[in-house]
Amino acid sequence: MKATHVHLRIGQINAHQSGYNMASQHRKHRGYRTQKCVGEYLKKWFPYAESAGAGRQGSDITGVPFDIEVKARSAFQPKEWLDQTRKRADGKLSIVVMRFNGQGEDAGEYGAMLRFSDLIQLLNKVDYSEWFQEPSRCQGCGTWLINDDYCTKCKDHNASL
Repeated sequence: MKATHVHLRIGQINAHQSGYNMASQHRKHRGYRTQKCVGEYLKKWFPYAESAGAGRQGSDITGVPFDIEVKARSAFQPKEWLDQTRKRADGKLSIVVMRFNGQGEDAGEYGAMLRFSDLIQLLNKVDYSEWFQEPSRCQGCGTWLINDDYCTKCKDHNASL
């Protein structure tokens, strides 16, 4: 009787491990597929962009002038991911591309994250002259307004000076 009991327990463990391995393999394949989707999406602007494949150290996407880490995980660990890219970026702009649960294979819909200082550097290189005007103050509450004559704080429609 004890031998049968042990046999069932071993069978239960193997079934459990098998289910875990299947789920683990699914997540792994989802990650590989996500990398491929990101690479294909970037080809519109960077014709040599492609997934680095599995097990390679460094950027998940090659053929682009920046470092990309692709994540297709349910666990959200943004600081760890930013630290990971910063350590290997070697002066390149580092970006984390995130495929959230429930998202399909349209990489244009994925989230992206970068360090705030990197974002500010990018924004400073953009030519704002066509759409940016000098900020003004709301006449009602003094809040700064940019390209807007409507103050969202005090709801004044003719707020700019």
